[in-house]
Amino acid sequence: MTNYLNEQKIAMTSFPGLQETIELEAEQKEEALQITNRLAVATGQLALYFQALALVAFEDWLKNREPSLSVEKTEASLFNPDYAQAVNAVFNLRVGEFKICLIPTLGFSDELVTIPQEVLAVPEFAAHFYLIIGIEDELDLAAIRGVARYDQLAADIAGIAVQADGSYELPVTSFSPKIEEVLVYLQCLSPATIKLPAVSTNRDYLEDLREFLSQQAVNAGQWIQGQVGSLVQGLDGQLIPAVSPLRQRQPATMVDINDILDDRNIEVPPEARVRFQDFNLAGKQLHLFTLVWPLATENEWCLLLILTAPPEEKLPPGVRLRVTDFQEVIVEEQLQNDYILTQIAGNHHEKFLVTIITADGEEKKTILFEFRP
Repeated sequence: MTNYLNEQKIAMTSFPGLQETIELEAEQKEEALQITNRLAVATGQLALYFQALALVAFEDWLKNREPSLSVEKTEASLFNPDYAQAVNAVFNLRVGEFKICLIPTLGFSDELVTIPQEVLAVPEFAAHFYLIIGIEDELDLAAIRGVARYDQLAADIAGIAVQADGSYELPVTSFSPKIEEVLVYLQCLSPATIKLPAVSTNRDYLEDLREFLSQQAVNAGQWIQGQVGSLVQGLDGQLIPAVSPLRQRQPATMVDINDILDDRNIEVPPEARVRFQDFNLAGKQLHLFTLVWPLATENEWCLLLILTAPPEEKLPPGVRLRVTDFQEVIVEEQLQNDYILTQIAGNHHEKFLVTIITADGEEKKTILFEFRP
């Protein structure tokens, strides 16, 4: 049941700035609870519950305001445990040809809104419209606090740094309080008017995206500061002596990467840090050297990867090394000169998923890196 401003003046006196509130009936709260329970997750259930409340509230509001419109939620993130746990938003909703994203907030008074980076950066998750849904669970109320278009939000975040948790903070004033506008847009606007990033059809990228959301990133920025202990949980391995210009020899049990760097004419600065990892893939022992260092350009870093076999052994034929970011597969390298090497640069807080795959694609190892000094 929806309470409108001119019909519920008492309610609106309590919440100035809201055009209308949505009463959460017992049946709706039970529906939200059932959605949460069906996900069968061990942690983060409260956040999922508020996502579910945001969805049922939006459905009720739309049904009451414009019965000719309905929410298509077959592909909604809320019904995918990997997506729902990793991203605190309800995306991949559709109303007609428009994609909708709901951002739940606790209460109606916060002046800042947390927007997960993924719902703007990942083409598969981007939406034409983003709605802030405030939830007052104890009062059995919800409200649409504001609405914004994708192109508007993309412009707003252009000069804003990503938070340490991978989100943006925007003032609620970035969203229009005139929520009736979204009804006009949904009925009169062409979806092509709001250009969304092109959705990838690359199967490797789509598989990597799931790994992106399910893995905890290894913060390579801590290596620069010598903070090793916290890394072991995310990446088994060891720091080894820095390479050029120190040119220290490495243990005889591993290939000397100085020779590889010389072969490729790559200069590594003295502040670089190197991490060595020994692992098995399809019964073969492999060595991964990960080099990181900050770049002279502010807020940028370099990631250099070298995949080798132990001395006197060979990498398996056809093995590949792929690096993916939020938006695309950046590079995929195959065996060359008994090793695989790739080098990329990124901004602070930008994440890169490294995937090492056998020739038949049946086995792989993935590591997610970020750089937060």
